[in-house]
Amino acid sequence: MAWLGGALTRGSASRLDAPFPSRIHRLILAWALSCAAGTLGYSQTAWARQIEGVDFPESTSAAGAAVNLVGVGIRTKWMTNVYAMDVYAANAKKSSAHIVNADEGKLLWLHMLRGISGDKMRDAIDDGLEKNTSEADLLRIKADVERVKAVFPVAIAKGLVIQFAYSPAKGTTLKIGGSDKVTVPSKAFMVAMWAIWFGKSPADKGLRDGVLGG
Repeated sequence: MAWLGGALTRGSASRLDAPFPSRIHRLILAWALSCAAGTLGYSQTAWARQIEGVDFPESTSAAGAAVNLVGVGIRTKWMTNVYAMDVYAANAKKSSAHIVNADEGKLLWLHMLRGISGDKMRDAIDDGLEKNTSEADLLRIKADVERVKAVFPVAIAKGLVIQFAYSPAKGTTLKIGGSDKVTVPSKAFMVAMWAIWFGKSPADKGLRDGVLGG
């Protein structure tokens, strides 16, 4: 079962096909949060900058370059929150194509809200790459992909933060728990990785739309 793609994509469909009461409950919750935001003087955008107790700044840096928040979202599987995602770019355009292809400083963070195995993460990366990258491009970046998958721990614990940071001069650096694990200079690798979430067959369309709309 892939947590970034594959089976989770079906999980997205399951939410659309959820029983009527479940949809009503979510609508009621959204209405209540909206009312509370208005009462306390917060905008809905302000609410979108915190998920499950995780705060997301409006700007940060990638390899010393300023990047701005594109949006935040949450990945849910069977009514369970799996991870929160925030995406940053030098030019924070609400565009999948820009997020994937822009050769500029950008960040993609996963904040784990539940534990999963390293094998599930590796399988999910493979699944997402296969769905969004051509066979020829996959062959070119195969060695880089294997290097990245190899650094994931046996268990990815709740609370762990995974970061993909890209700069045109350096390439993509994977950080796990705040520690640099591996850097891949290839731009093609960066494009393929970001396409897992924002390509033609994103791991979760709801999450993608949430990031682009948030």
